[in-house]
Amino acid sequence: MSKITSLWKRRLRPLVLTAICQRLGLGVPTPHTATTVAALAAGGGCESLGLDNLPREFLPPHDVTGDLAAVAQVRSQIDNPVAREQYDRLLQGTVIQAAVTSFVAALTTGSVTHDAGVVMNAGAEVVEDVSGLGFAADVPTNPLHMSQLPRPRSTPHTVAVLTTGPNQNYFHWLTEALPRLDLYERSGLPIDRFYAPIHTRFQRETLALLGIPLNRIVPATRQTHLAPTRLVASSFHGGLSRVKTDFLFHRFTAHVMPWAGPAPRIFISRRGPRSIVNEAEVLRALQPLGFVPCRLENMPLAEQVALFQRADCVVGPHGAGLTNLLFCRSGTQVIELGTPYRPWACFYEIAHHRGLNYHLHMASPWHVRHFNPQTAIGDSDLRVDPAGLRDVIESLLKIRSRTSGRRAA
Repeated sequence: MSKITSLWKRRLRPLVLTAICQRLGLGVPTPHTATTVAALAAGGGCESLGLDNLPREFLPPHDVTGDLAAVAQVRSQIDNPVAREQYDRLLQGTVIQAAVTSFVAALTTGSVTHDAGVVMNAGAEVVEDVSGLGFAADVPTNPLHMSQLPRPRSTPHTVAVLTTGPNQNYFHWLTEALPRLDLYERSGLPIDRFYAPIHTRFQRETLALLGIPLNRIVPATRQTHLAPTRLVASSFHGGLSRVKTDFLFHRFTAHVMPWAGPAPRIFISRRGPRSIVNEAEVLRALQPLGFVPCRLENMPLAEQVALFQRADCVVGPHGAGLTNLLFCRSGTQVIELGTPYRPWACFYEIAHHRGLNYHLHMASPWHVRHFNPQTAIGDSDLRVDPAGLRDVIESLLKIRSRTSGRRAA
């Protein structure tokens, strides 16, 4: 039943509503062209305020341990040399972060639709560089793939767009949508309301912790189409930077009470994709080192922030829970448990910018779900060697202890 409900909400309901709007003449034509803030500003169609100009950054490599034979076996399956080179960079952490120019734009005749935040100007063009979806986005509910949009609803307020394309994903919500608030605050523009999705608990909790009450939120849904007196939209991108991570750390940790008791050693317990199939064995091996399992989905967000802010060491499989590394103090030890089928470096990037001691330990792949040799993208569950992981963690903690001792002296 849940699959049928999900299919209805994600795929069928938007199509049905669009057909009804067409039949009853309740909608407006969908745009077929795109523009940018720079083009609009040059023609006097909007005001644009420049903020950051971050240079391209080359991240240093990090150590990798674990089942390296499995890594070599997966790498040998990659047919595309470009994808193989990218695979090596992600695995080693030698990521190249693109240069970023950030800005805030204010449109006096604009509108926004969908929970991803698709921004349009008065000329019925999509403003690509401030929109969460574009024409090419292969998303079932992409409104730009439909013939009509809901008729826009007017509001006398100044409304700022605070969302992103994959807003239902905790990682993308925190690292793409919420940093837009920093740009709005630094722009100095007065804002009455925020156009933001609130259909998940973490969206509501994060907005509340950031000091945005529900009466200042215009709920962004897949059927919403809003035309405020003034629409404010910032640039945004998926890359991470110290500007982003510092903003998120300081703003979230300022609103929570410090975690009581000694600094904990956290083991993130995960169900679903990329779970550890022998988790009980791993926990038995790590408990003598002081690790306690945490089911983050069962914890209020404020408790998660406080827990990670106080953490001494964090161990967990690649997944949304590691997004909370954003709240760790500089110097925290982090061991990410990865699968050779998904060596993405996003959590290493957080650790790098937060000044954390990061280490990648590759598990043996288990229950391989899919793998594309052309793109080198796949997924699997994890089987971890308990003794091998314990030895790696003990060694890392000893190294950190010696390094801290030398610094103190």
